[in-house]
Amino acid sequence: MADVQEFSRKYAFQGHPARSADVPRLRAYRARLDAVVTACEAGDGAAAVSMLNALLAETGAVPQIVSHDGRGPHIHVSPATAPIADRIAAHLAMGLAELLVAGESRRLRTCASPTCREIFLDESRNRSRRYCDSRTCGNRLHVAAYRARKAAAG
Repeated sequence: MADVQEFSRKYAFQGHPARSADVPRLRAYRARLDAVVTACEAGDGAAAVSMLNALLAETGAVPQIVSHDGRGPHIHVSPATAPIADRIAAHLAMGLAELLVAGESRRLRTCASPTCREIFLDESRNRSRRYCDSRTCGNRLHVAAYRARKAAAG
């Protein structure tokens, strides 16, 4: 619950505060968003579009341009009166939809580390990034491979 509150504060999701009922809903939405990324990785754009459209409809996404709190015009994907779980899921689904429409959905990746399930956007020029964070997941695997080679050689 504290993670949801912190996330909503960090990314300025205003309106109704997070409730304990939002946590299981967010977990369910995460699984569905993960499935969208998996479809994108597999090159199945039709499945990704279908899943995103269902998520956007279910969360009641209605994009609007707003200005508030000294911020210039920006887009809110759902009304501030919607539950925080729906607003977060709608916002993430809209971001994925924009990547898909722009032809950049292949940049969505699941971390190659077998102990990590994070999803990231590969912003490298040659689209070759494999880990969500090369300093943690990537380095951990490289060190393990090095140690295995040293043990096999010694």
